Amino acid sequence: MITRFSALSVLIAGLAGLFPVASHAADCQYDVKPVPVFTGTVSRITGDGVLLSDGRDVVMPESLLPFVRLSNDVKVHGLLSLDGRKIWVLALYDKDKLVCPSVLDVRKGAYPGSAAYDVIQHQGSEAP
Repeated sequence: MITRFSALSVLIAGLAGLFPVASHAADCQYDVKPVPVFTGTVSRITGDGVLLSDGRDVVMPESLLPFVRLSNDVKVHGLLSLDGRKIWVLALYDKDKLVCPSVLDVRKGAYPGSAAYDVIQHQGSEAP
C-alpha cells in the first residue's frame, strides 16, 4: 500500500507541470501603472529574459517567461537602466490583462534589521 501511494504521489507531482501557465503567474498585488511602459518585438530568448529587436535587453522573472514568444510584440511595465539598454520588468500584458510575477518568484533584498542590511550600512560609512 505504501509503495502504491508513493508511486501515485510521484505521478501526480509530475503531472502538476502540465497545468496552464496562468496558474504560475499572479494578479498584481501592487500598482504598476505609474511605472513606464515599454514595447518591442522579441528577437531572442536569453537566460534571464528576452532581447528586443532594437537591441534592448529585457530582464524578467522566470514566471513571466512563458508569456513571451519569438517574433511577437511584448508590452511590459518596467524600469529602464541609466544607459537605456536594459529593462527590468515588473509586469507584462498578456493580451489586455496585466500579469505580475508569482510571489515566490519575486526576490526580496536586505531589509532594515537584517544581517545583510547591517553589512551594506557599515561598508558605506566610516567610523567617527
